[in-house]
Amino acid sequence: MLEDLGDDLFARLLETGKADEAELYDAAIDALLALHAKTPPAMLPPGWPLLKYDDLALETAQNVFVEWMPKLRPSLAFSAKALAEWEAIWGPIRARGEAGATVFCHRDYHAENLIWLPKRKGAARVGMLDFQDAVLAHPAWDLSMLLHDARRDVSSAREAESLARYLKARPELDAETFLADYHALGALNVARILGIFARLVTRDDKPRYLAFMPRLWDYLDRCLADPSLNDLKLWFERYVPEMAR
Repeated sequence: MLEDLGDDLFARLLETGKADEAELYDAAIDALLALHAKTPPAMLPPGWPLLKYDDLALETAQNVFVEWMPKLRPSLAFSAKALAEWEAIWGPIRARGEAGATVFCHRDYHAENLIWLPKRKGAARVGMLDFQDAVLAHPAWDLSMLLHDARRDVSSAREAESLARYLKARPELDAETFLADYHALGALNVARILGIFARLVTRDDKPRYLAFMPRLWDYLDRCLADPSLNDLKLWFERYVPEMAR
């Protein structure tokens, strides 16, 4: 089934001041909550399996960064020692990501893919585009996509308010554990996107993606402020100096 959801992308409404940011982000969180409350289907129409964002998929995602950033920044050269440390840090994080892969994950859930439908009620006010790569994943993944938006600034205050709204609606979750997972998987997601953008610039000759990268580095720093990610923070400080960012 196809439906014309209109033209009111969250991103366009926000950049033109035609909508309230808090209202849109609250609605986006509520839509995620509705998705996460449903038992995910094993199969999607027309018979495609809902694959799990498992250890292998997460490993592939993390390694886009170390593969493509040196092509964008030739001063970066990751030694065998650096790569071994990289893998050792991410292994336990991937295990948490796979173990927590329990919800339907849009995988590209951000303001460019959400459409405002204010005449509808509840979660139906949020139209969703570009969900063809959906997977079974940890609920933190789409939260990271929304709150670590490469194409628009999401403030730390907005991030905190959105996370608080999500956790308030899910009292069964241990907030401290969930936020640790969110920061860890968020760091993996941001590193993945940095690698993808490096690939788009160097391989595909799309220099416009350079403009998004400083914002992503800021999001990564925000994730790495979590004390549980101190080893990852030190890895970036050691092997990816400021001048190479």
